[in-house]
Amino acid sequence: MSTATTHLNCKRAHMAYKSLQDKLDHVGSPVEMLRNSQAGPYVYPIPAEFSNWRDEQRAWRETVALMDQSFHMTDLYLQGPDVMRLISHLGVNAFNGFVVVLYGLFAAFYASVDWQALRPLVIAIVATMPLFVIPPLLHRVNDYAAMLSIAVINGAALALLAYIVGTASGVHFFLFAAPAAIVFFGPHHVRVAAFITVCILILFLLVEFYFPPHGSIAPASPALLMWIRTACVSAVMALIFMAVYFAIRMLENAEAALEREFDRSEGLLLNLMPTSIASRLKNDPSEIIADHFDEVTILFADIVGFTPRASQSPPHEVVRYLNRVFSQFDRLAEKYRLEKIKTIGDAYMVAGGMPDPQVGHAADVANMALEILDVTRKLSSELGEYMAVRIGIHTGPAVAGVIGTRKLFYDVSANTENTASRMESHGSAGKIQVTDDTKRALGEAFQFERRGTVEVRGKGEMELYYLTGRTG
Repeated sequence: MSTATTHLNCKRAHMAYKSLQDKLDHVGSPVEMLRNSQAGPYVYPIPAEFSNWRDEQRAWRETVALMDQSFHMTDLYLQGPDVMRLISHLGVNAFNGFVVVLYGLFAAFYASVDWQALRPLVIAIVATMPLFVIPPLLHRVNDYAAMLSIAVINGAALALLAYIVGTASGVHFFLFAAPAAIVFFGPHHVRVAAFITVCILILFLLVEFYFPPHGSIAPASPALLMWIRTACVSAVMALIFMAVYFAIRMLENAEAALEREFDRSEGLLLNLMPTSIASRLKNDPSEIIADHFDEVTILFADIVGFTPRASQSPPHEVVRYLNRVFSQFDRLAEKYRLEKIKTIGDAYMVAGGMPDPQVGHAADVANMALEILDVTRKLSSELGEYMAVRIGIHTGPAVAGVIGTRKLFYDVSANTENTASRMESHGSAGKIQVTDDTKRALGEAFQFERRGTVEVRGKGEMELYYLTGRTG
């Protein structure tokens, strides 16, 4: 995957993640959520996405922050001039420091080769080195002043050195390395780099054609000049190679960082929304996602007696308790390939047959409901206290989609959801109440106990049943 392609994919995901981040900001802390614990059921707005509240919140914020860093790193190479200012400071100062080190190495080299003959050259190099404190100071003014100062100091210094020892030494060949500075200056300064390159080229031609081949200030033998020329040409080639290698490595590191954060963010988004919905949202964040399903099965489960318990317990214990229970429910939903829609306080909602059609979704929901009863009995034993849930299930048509433009949420809106909720609220502790529609959808594979005709608020009289187990 190329850097540009990865960046495009991440940008699409980023638009979705930013809007989903608002939902996290919308959710209060556990303490704030539980202060109003006297308001009755469904007063603990802990979304399903954050049942493992602290870990998910921390992971979400870290992911968004790292994604932002990755996007900014890609803009370094693709389009981000404003984002690059700090990076430009570091790059120019790094280049400036590298030049100073190179000057020092060549001063030591010339002194070791022939101190007597090249002493003026060595002194000139050492005298020039303090001038390189100027670019970092000019960076406080602006980037361009620092870049131009580096070009002027280097150009003048190399011209002076070529005049001292002669053009036959090849000292002025270092001017050929000027275009490599764009790696450190950044592509958004390409015009300045191009201007500097043209000026350096003109300076090189002036030095090459108008400066004497053999200097009178530091006269050197032809053999010594050949040694110096060879060292300068080799150093210029090494400098250009290092600049190109540095640029390639930066690109590779940026692409690798983008891909890692894209994969991590992809996993988090898939944990927040169904896979197919997340893909549609990333491909077209402006799409209105609304789907009709001819038949789905929806389950509501509510922890009996949770409100009094929560009002008498510290907030962190309440959140830990919910997390322990709902984590078990999440495991069952994953086991039966069901879609966890949301949690509303101590109520848990899951759906089968959506957003992707699923054969046998009613049976999968029924099996999960039966295992929820097993889980609650086991948790009761582990916690040393009685724990029970009311479960309601209904099968029917539904409409589902992504709600909102900023605080996105995948939700179900239909009579089927409302009926399933009524089955739970009108049910009994430790039992699974289902409608006649769900009973027909399950067929002979499950056992039922007829409850009879019940007056359901908002629905009228309904024939209801308790799901008691599997047949055989």
